[in-house]
Amino acid sequence: MSENKRRLGATDLGLDLAQGTDAQVFKWLIACQLFGARISQEIAARTFHVLEADGVLTPAALASADWQHLVDLLGEGGYRRYDESTARELISVGSYVQERYGGRITRVRLADDGGTASKAEITRRLQEFKGIGPTAARIFLRDMGPVWGL
Repeated sequence: MSENKRRLGATDLGLDLAQGTDAQVFKWLIACQLFGARISQEIAARTFHVLEADGVLTPAALASADWQHLVDLLGEGGYRRYDESTARELISVGSYVQERYGGRITRVRLADDGGTASKAEITRRLQEFKGIGPTAARIFLRDMGPVWGL
């Protein structure tokens, strides 16, 4: 791959997944949601930074976010083609993390027996989120998998 075609990852966005914090992992999930759409990774990265600067990249903030405000932020980042549907999905992701995982995205890796879920199970759980399909789940685990020992 040429330098211009390399895939952006968590570190390119200023995220440190090795910390393993819910804040960093949740931000990476949202970045992957943006990267998973048919839009350039540069626009997805710019949009991620706009959302981050606004302070909406927590489950609680997204769950209670105003849809139009998110549409405006997505547009500011250049994410115009999917801004309305993505705004709905972002609100849904925040709500789902709050409801299903008690606001802690890192719980997505816990198996029902308290151990660590398999990569296949985590992939399935990630795809339960609106807007997280196979591509976004694959991107998420590309960087998060090694940290989680998957």
